[in-house]
Amino acid sequence: MLRIAEIKHSQSVRGEYIVLQNTGLVAINLRGWAVCSEALMDGTIRDIAASLYVFQTDAVVKPYTKVVLFTGSGEDGWRETTDGRQAYCAYWNRETPVWHGARAVNVLHVAGTRSVVENAVPVCDSLSTASA
Repeated sequence: MLRIAEIKHSQSVRGEYIVLQNTGLVAINLRGWAVCSEALMDGTIRDIAASLYVFQTDAVVKPYTKVVLFTGSGEDGWRETTDGRQAYCAYWNRETPVWHGARAVNVLHVAGTRSVVENAVPVCDSLSTASA
């Protein structure tokens, strides 16, 4: 299961990112997982489109491995972290921040036969609330 581990919101795309972690016991394919704001639940189509990122890469994420979604530009791929582990880094290539001003961030799985909100994390603090 992919969960939100950290949210770094910023007024600049260069400083904004979200860290996800596979907290399950089996590897998962990143394709079909998505990150979005509360707009998914109560926003307009335009709001949803502006704050929805869907991973389209077939990247296998092992248990306890992290995925970092940067709002700014860069090249997707595996990178070594400061602790010597590997993390998959994805870049949204946006020119404006997404999470600055958002009330909550959700990670969900949209591939397959179901769309289930896996967890929602308020942007203002690091407490997570599970939703189904």
